[in-house]
Amino acid sequence: MSSPTRFSPISVSPLARTLEEMQRVKGIAILCVYDLEGNLVLSTESSMSGSLTPDQRSAVNSGPVFEKRDRGEGSYVEYTTLIQVIGEKIGYLRMHYSLADMKRESMVTLAFFVGLLLSTLVIMSLFLNILLSRSVIRPASVLRDAIRKVHGGHLGEQVDLPTSDEIGEMASDFNDMSRRLKEQHIALTNAIEAKDAYAARLEESNRELERLNTRLEDMVEARTSELRASNEQLYQEINERKQAEKEKRDLEEKLARSRKMEALGLLAGGVAHDLNNVLSGIVSYPDLLLLELPEESSFRKPILTIQDSGQKAAAIVQDLLTLARRGVTSTEVLSLNDVVANYLASPEYAKLAAYHPGVRIETALSSDLLNVRGSPVHLRKTLMNLISNAAEAQPDGGSVRIYTVNRYVDRPVSGYEDVHEGEYVVLGVADEGAGIAREDLERIFEPFYTKKVMGRSGTGLGMAVVWGTVQDHRGYIDLASNEGRGTTFELYFPITREIVVNPKAHPPVADFLGEGQLVLVVDDFEDQREISSRMLRRLNYEVVAVSSGEDAVTYMRENRADVLVLDMIMDPGMDGLDTYREIRRLHPGQKAVIASGFAENERVREAQRLGAGEYVKKPYTLESIGVALKRVLSQS
Repeated sequence: MSSPTRFSPISVSPLARTLEEMQRVKGIAILCVYDLEGNLVLSTESSMSGSLTPDQRSAVNSGPVFEKRDRGEGSYVEYTTLIQVIGEKIGYLRMHYSLADMKRESMVTLAFFVGLLLSTLVIMSLFLNILLSRSVIRPASVLRDAIRKVHGGHLGEQVDLPTSDEIGEMASDFNDMSRRLKEQHIALTNAIEAKDAYAARLEESNRELERLNTRLEDMVEARTSELRASNEQLYQEINERKQAEKEKRDLEEKLARSRKMEALGLLAGGVAHDLNNVLSGIVSYPDLLLLELPEESSFRKPILTIQDSGQKAAAIVQDLLTLARRGVTSTEVLSLNDVVANYLASPEYAKLAAYHPGVRIETALSSDLLNVRGSPVHLRKTLMNLISNAAEAQPDGGSVRIYTVNRYVDRPVSGYEDVHEGEYVVLGVADEGAGIAREDLERIFEPFYTKKVMGRSGTGLGMAVVWGTVQDHRGYIDLASNEGRGTTFELYFPITREIVVNPKAHPPVADFLGEGQLVLVVDDFEDQREISSRMLRRLNYEVVAVSSGEDAVTYMRENRADVLVLDMIMDPGMDGLDTYREIRRLHPGQKAVIASGFAENERVREAQRLGAGEYVKKPYTLESIGVALKRVLSQS
């Protein structure tokens, strides 16, 4: 008998015994059992092989199939039928019936045999059904139910099948598998719980690590900030010390220069005093002699020469007195524009222009120039010396530019001299000449220090007179020179609010008087606040003055003002634009006049776009601030 190939639902041992019993029936030669896939499971003939084709299985599913076949030893009938147990298909049965005996029997015997065979088959089917139900189907159902319970989550489910066949072995294997599954599930559950506990501890450790890391970062950042602050403080102290040392050196140089100029001035003053005594005879006696001499006398020309030389010497003495700071004996209110205009119309300028025909004089004089208090004679002499030097620096021709401008200095300007805070009128003379060598810059104001030919181009006192005049007028000198590109001198003179005795035509003050409106003046320069307050009260305004943008915002939180006079540059703290923005948030329609010592820039224009009105350049006059306020207040 061949071994089974694949037939799991059928118990092979009982089936084999059944087939042996059936084979004892006369006429049955071969018995074969196939599973539902058509594979051969059991056979009573070891030489049998092969399987049922799908077409054969389909034919058998419709009903038993009889086929007559021939073999070498005789003919036989092949009977194929379906095996069912309690209505469930479990396989196929094929039987070979030998036809050798049936040929010798009669038709009656054949019919009896067939009937007997059929009865036997029926009995065998019933017996097989009962056998399969007891040995296969019920255990398989129990096993199936147990499998479903395990599949539903009832791990550890056990079945009680104490048989020793394959189903029993499968049940035993199932019980082992179910028990192991339960054990593995318990172990996995414990592992998951342990993993969760470990994950929780790990998460807590991570949080603690993050807290420690954050604390460490905070400590590092704090320490870094401390070190940075220390470095910045150290760097600032080093810079301050360097700056202090530089300022000290500059002050020492300026003090040495000032002392040298003072010493030279004292010397020049003493020399001038003695020379005046000597020159009095040389200048005075020629007049007496000329009165006594006839017109045709041959001595008149030599005496006139002596007189002219004496007058030139007297002019030099006057320069020495200026250098000695003894020349400016009286001052008056004047405009530097008038000083420039008077000099350009003088015979001295005409002589200079004739001597330097290739030099062009260009002027740019401010139309709203403020007044200064000074000596017209000395200021004119100063201007003449600067223009003369500028012309002589351009022997091949060029241009000399003369300009005047109002300038407000709200922080010290470091130049040739340090210009302190205040309101100034600046007189500038710029040329395109050869420039001044660096080694000569520190000595150009010393008396008799000159690059010119003594006695031909001058005495060497011209720049010393400039220095002395500026000092007498409490002003400052700034200069910039580049060799081959020219030199620019700027003289700073403090302004005065006084009016020239013969002023130019201006609108009457009554045209720009106020009507008692409140003006808030915001300026960080105390003198400017005082000057502005006096001017505005003179114009019939009520005035409140504060020193910073922050103070202005604080005042406007509790009060109102008809108009602001707002300084654009304030240091430290908020500047004019930021102040105006904050006040506009408190009072959206707030009117303002912008004031600045610098040229109109983008921040001024931004303030005007926000709603500010006029822009007035410092230092401003009574007329300029009055007209600006009148225009702003008249706007709807």
